[in-house]
Amino acid sequence: MRGPVTAASRRLGVLALAVGLLGSGVAHAECPAGDAVLQKLDEFDSGLASRTLRFGQPPAGDLYREAAKKPGSPVVTRDGKKLSGAILIDLPVELLWKALNDEDHHALEEDYMPVRHSEVIGGTPRGEDRLLFQYFKQAGVGRWWVSRVEMNSELYEQSEGRMWELRWQDSMENIDPAEPPMSSVSENISPLEESHGAWLLMKINDECTMIDYYTHSDPGGFAGLAQAFVAKRAIRSTLSGVVTMAREHVTQPHPDAVFVRADGVPLD
Repeated sequence: MRGPVTAASRRLGVLALAVGLLGSGVAHAECPAGDAVLQKLDEFDSGLASRTLRFGQPPAGDLYREAAKKPGSPVVTRDGKKLSGAILIDLPVELLWKALNDEDHHALEEDYMPVRHSEVIGGTPRGEDRLLFQYFKQAGVGRWWVSRVEMNSELYEQSEGRMWELRWQDSMENIDPAEPPMSSVSENISPLEESHGAWLLMKINDECTMIDYYTHSDPGGFAGLAQAFVAKRAIRSTLSGVVTMAREHVTQPHPDAVFVRADGVPLD
């Protein structure tokens, strides 16, 4: 998956190197009070999500509690190369899901997301399983990566449509950096060593969603304090970008796009 909302601030950070704060923390009308949100989240078996089942990390209960206290503002934690973020937002899960899956538009001139290039290079754009190329470079920090992105239809069905998950694992072993579009940056930017993670959207009600973002990334080479600082900002900017894109972009006509739910059924 920002301070003053400017093109420069939106560029701070990186989607997979883990990102500007969104909102003031003022409660949003369509989200219930914090305690009610937590009671609703207790109904979700988040241990079935890829964060835990696939990547061996505990559910992010503490992060949800912090996010529920500050609707509209992203909260972020970092543990070495592992970063987690969450935001409680007054938007339908379907709009947020479309924003996540509209990857060919993540690097639009509006600068929603902190990546310089985002392109589906294998599979179907916005489809259930695809290969995604992205790169980031800012303030001397830059990497490129190719990831296998897939929807978790099993979790969607188990949760009766209340949990929507998009997960990824780097897929660099069969990628030739001399081939386009990788060749456009590979001479000047190093690839990520390893990256995996997941977006989890939990439907609180028809107009309120808790977003959970987890990533483990090894950038390789010398990371340093500057890169650690950028990584947390990157998560915040990414969460903010998804929300802004859901509000401003995916509501516009997409005549060439077919969006599908986490179970592959087309969305209106």
